[in-house]
Amino acid sequence: MKYILVIDHIATGGAERILIDYYHYLKQNGHVPYVFVLSGYSGQSKWTENVDVFYGSCNDENNLIKKTLQQFNLFFRLKKIVADIKPDVIFSFLEKSNLLTSLVPTSAVKVVSVHNVLSLQYTKIKLGIVQKLTYCMIRWMYNKCNNVVAVSKQVKDDLIVSFGVRSENINVINNYVNSKDIKIKSQCGIDDFVFCPDKKYIMNIGRFSEQKAQWKLLKAFSLYLNKGGWNVYLVLMGEGEYMEELKQLAKDLGVYSRTIFLPFNLNPYKYMAHADLFVLSSIFEGFPIVLAEVSSLRIPFVGTRKAIPEEMFDNRLFWEECIVDNLILEKDFTTIIHDDEKHLAKLIERGIDDDDFRKKILNHTKIWEENNDKSMQFLFYDAMCRKVSTKI
Repeated sequence: MKYILVIDHIATGGAERILIDYYHYLKQNGHVPYVFVLSGYSGQSKWTENVDVFYGSCNDENNLIKKTLQQFNLFFRLKKIVADIKPDVIFSFLEKSNLLTSLVPTSAVKVVSVHNVLSLQYTKIKLGIVQKLTYCMIRWMYNKCNNVVAVSKQVKDDLIVSFGVRSENINVINNYVNSKDIKIKSQCGIDDFVFCPDKKYIMNIGRFSEQKAQWKLLKAFSLYLNKGGWNVYLVLMGEGEYMEELKQLAKDLGVYSRTIFLPFNLNPYKYMAHADLFVLSSIFEGFPIVLAEVSSLRIPFVGTRKAIPEEMFDNRLFWEECIVDNLILEKDFTTIIHDDEKHLAKLIERGIDDDDFRKKILNHTKIWEENNDKSMQFLFYDAMCRKVSTKI
């Protein structure tokens, strides 16, 4: 079978990881996959080595008129590629890609996937009419397609409650990983940092962005240190637009000497394996692949309600013990510490100092981890791709 996998861009995000892994899975199983990236260029990402990629444009346009024209150009570019390749399946990731996939005329099976809690993702749209149009577009797009993948239960619930998408259109398929491969890679040596055996390490991996909200973690960490966490360090791995702001905040909070900033690494597992606790402070997520990776190494994790998927736990009441609600959604690089950051500090304290709590996290996520197998995720994808085509 011939596949076209469509995505907005390829950087270091979870959706991109899934697309690249699915591409190689398809190729290994005798299929012929291609990738269409809306914005990017050859050599931009190490992940695209040995991948057949078509690029729609070099960069995203910021001007409204140019952005609109760009979307028309992308549509016709994808339409031509579809006409030339004549795929059996088009599988898309993220909203722009899903919209173009929905619009392009073809008899191929179309599968669209949603990787975030969209109602929170689009709170940044302040103009009411634009937000209303966006909501209408999402409702139309996902009600028109009966092959919608939601990466978690909360993503599905959000599509139904916030956007009025029909439940029967949506299939929940979690993001899994290759646990065996991760365990092997986690044993590799580290040459740019030394983890001291007499210290404890809190870790966060992700783009330094508004969505990931690492400033909340820095503030919570500063509170925890003030209570006596003398031998604990915070490791932030990633890259992004808020790198300098986060470093300055760490200095302003007086925790810079206890905070390690590490660049993104193609093998984060060798660092992850040294973590005593993994913390996700994100405003929203879908189903973070990094949590599936952390789970495979049996590292306790805590975080915010919209970052930690409920289905990873076998007990909802205990899941509630591992999460906090984000009360402030806007970025804040001041030293003012809000109530949600105070709650996160208490959760970090339990996650580091309470051995019974740490063991319970691992026990209550054991069943999910036993099913944590990337090949199962892709088998679920295959099942959707074999559905009778519905023109959308």
